[in-house]
Amino acid sequence: MSKKKSILVIDDDDALCNALTSKFTAKGYNVVTCKNGVDAVEHLSSEKFDVVLTDLHMPEGDGFDVLVKLKESMNADIPAYVITNLGSDQFCDKAMHLGAKKCFVKSLVTLRDVVAIVDQEVSS
Repeated sequence: MSKKKSILVIDDDDALCNALTSKFTAKGYNVVTCKNGVDAVEHLSSEKFDVVLTDLHMPEGDGFDVLVKLKESMNADIPAYVITNLGSDQFCDKAMHLGAKKCFVKSLVTLRDVVAIVDQEVSS
């Protein structure tokens, strides 16, 4: 039996975190959620994950901080994805420059698609 994949979901929107937790759990993931970048960085330095999915705009440490700190953590080799309401190309470009594999704009993508894309890329 293969090891259960784990994902760190970072977003200050409770409804979105709950929906993503439900969808990733249904795909067989162990899901850890954080509401801000400070808590996320603590988890990244103490737990091993297979993938990170972060919002950009949050209180107490934004997603850009998470992407920078991810590279310095024990999880430096895992893929990071961004899901954001900041639809401007400059924000996604900055996230990609900091190491995000993909940037999803919340208003342009369904959660089902986000989960399917992340799962397919992590599983391959």
